Amino acid sequence: MAWDPKFPAFGVIKIDKDKVHLYSSRDNYTTISVGKPVTTAVWAGSFLNVSMADGKVRRYSSRDSHSTI
Repeated sequence: MAWDPKFPAFGVIKIDKDKVHLYSSRDNYTTISVGKPVTTAVWAGSFLNVSMADGKVRRYSSRDSHSTI
């Protein structure tokens, strides 16, 4: 299932070591546990690109679905 459009529309992402918090409003967010230290996370259209400290990049199409690019 794809991301709810309110997440990329709001656009706020907070990185907390190996977790990424995606905000849909000022007070509501969902968390992705990456399992490795995260360096950056950015929206690319309806995909979330998460760069990790080991140099790999995961592309999330939903909270539970990703591919490594």
